Amino acid sequence: MRRNRFRSLLALAAAAVSIGPLAFATPASAAVPDGHNCWYVFLGSPPSKVSDRTVNYTATVQCDGPVRRIDLTVELLYHGQVNGPAQSVYGRTDVWQNTTLTPLFGLGVNNPGAFCESGYYSGRATATVQYLSGSPEFITRSTGGGPVRLDCPPPDMNPPPPPVTVTSPGTQTRFLGDPVDLQMQATGASGRYNWSATGLPPGVSIVPSNGYIGGQVTTVGTYNVTVTATDVGGGGQGSVSFTIRVRREACPTC
Repeated sequence: MRRNRFRSLLALAAAAVSIGPLAFATPASAAVPDGHNCWYVFLGSPPSKVSDRTVNYTATVQCDGPVRRIDLTVELLYHGQVNGPAQSVYGRTDVWQNTTLTPLFGLGVNNPGAFCESGYYSGRATATVQYLSGSPEFITRSTGGGPVRLDCPPPDMNPPPPPVTVTSPGTQTRFLGDPVDLQMQATGASGRYNWSATGLPPGVSIVPSNGYIGGQVTTVGTYNVTVTATDVGGGGQGSVSFTIRVRREACPTC
């Protein structure tokens, strides 16, 4: 095999605390590797905060030849307030394969929900490389970064109110000349809203102060209505769409 024909670079979200050539681990079905090496490039990079409430873990692996396949698994681990046993709080596995070019492969691992809890964090990364030449050849090595203590802000004691949600009344059917008597409902934000509507049938309107839709239908047709509730305290707005069908009584399909 011609060695050092290419240099393969893999960047993934997992950092290494220690460095050195990746040890060879050969599956039972694989031939003995013939001297290729992979190694973690960046040293001693523990998890770090990327924002007040997000913890990330990163590392880089470099190999000395073109590869057929790379499997990367990255985990972020939490040890609690006193650096106790680790628990995985988030992990990812990505697969990259089939090239003789120098690969640049990114794999980001943030803690779930973008929530940071004060305490000790570490990371763990595993790269399994199958070289393009061989029958086949594998290199596998796990490494870790941390633990390190990260201080995060306390949880928000005054979370924002839930967004405005308007309840759909479902499809409405009226015969020509019938009254419309429909009370719209909404939840969220301050609970006080200004109401508006588009697409109402002729003769029908909405009361802006309370969301009541009333009137008498005067024109046959199918009307696609959108009703919007806007929070009076600036808490946003929500909308819902539904259909009002107006038919002639003697023509059920009209």
